[in-house]
Amino acid sequence: MEAFNAFALEPLSSGDIIDRAVRLYRRHFLVLLRIVAGPSLVAYAGGIMYTIGVRNFSLERGDARMLMMLLLVLAGMTLYIVGKIAFFAVLGGTARSLAAYFAAGEPIRARDVFRAVRSRFWQLLGATMVVVVLLMSVASFLYGMVVFGIILYVLLTGLVLAGAPWWFLGVMHVTTGVASAAGLLVLFLFIYSRIVFIPQALMVEGKGVIASVMRSFELAGRDLRKIAAIFAFQMYMAWSLLLLLIIPLGWYGYINGVDVNPLGGAAPLWYNIAQQTLGQASEILLAPIAMLSFTLLYLDVRVRREGLDVEILADRRLPPPPPIVWTPRVVQPSFVPPMPAAGGFDGSGLIRLNLHTDDTTPPAQPHPEAIPASTSDSESIPGREDDQE
Repeated sequence: MEAFNAFALEPLSSGDIIDRAVRLYRRHFLVLLRIVAGPSLVAYAGGIMYTIGVRNFSLERGDARMLMMLLLVLAGMTLYIVGKIAFFAVLGGTARSLAAYFAAGEPIRARDVFRAVRSRFWQLLGATMVVVVLLMSVASFLYGMVVFGIILYVLLTGLVLAGAPWWFLGVMHVTTGVASAAGLLVLFLFIYSRIVFIPQALMVEGKGVIASVMRSFELAGRDLRKIAAIFAFQMYMAWSLLLLLIIPLGWYGYINGVDVNPLGGAAPLWYNIAQQTLGQASEILLAPIAMLSFTLLYLDVRVRREGLDVEILADRRLPPPPPIVWTPRVVQPSFVPPMPAAGGFDGSGLIRLNLHTDDTTPPAQPHPEAIPASTSDSESIPGREDDQE
């Protein structure tokens, strides 16, 4: 009840969305932790297996050891991919539970999330594949643009600004780099905003894979600033928590003679496993906040454009309509002909019509005394003698 009254009566700004997401995260921390813990642990186990296999893979220690490490690497990659797919699937199921929480006041339960994921697993898998293909295509396109832009920039500056002073070249390089990075960031947010509502459209509205993609394109057209604010807050929280966990580990490793350079490959195995453990822990802790924020943004968009709050308010406040009970109508016939007698047909059911054009009075019947009694057939019918003459 409180969540509905706090959310649905007015549109939300970026700060309101983040504030409500954090409050919901604090209120349902244990439930959200149970939801994302299973898939995250599967992905974590796959990452550990992959790291162990890569660090111990060698062509000089025998074929059996090489084959075992190769299988360990393949199994680790498979588990990591399965865990990530399941992770995004449960986030989609969480969006459905959140929508039910705001619309009907239903509590957020882990079993409801898992039940929703099982009912729409193949659609979620298809949507994940579509998102991966789209992101890979966009990443390839952006990579080509960046490489082409760098080559073109180097050629132009070498031909046009060959004799320019060094300070001018430095300012120009920095300005061009910052502008290019800002442009790439805006382009990334523009593309990311088109696919951010796919889990909500798939799980909340029950649409198919392609219909969910089209629905996400339709809803996220004018909220680039809010999406950028949520994305920036998520990145800030991720880096803050990661540094909070990694810096003590780096200090401990540096004291014990470990090369803590992230670009170096001389770190021991325990240090790499500890880094992966802390990174996975930060993902488990922060991923629900992103899903809460984008689900709130999805509901806010529908409130602004489709009047979802009015619809939810009407469903909660107004009494339900009475059920419509359909009863077949029995038509009684206006005329029921009499049934024949048990002994046979007596002619009483015949309808006699008097065919008169003008006079509707029935013909006059002769008096019985005026008809003479006779025994012959010719005398029994009046006017028979005239006919014979």
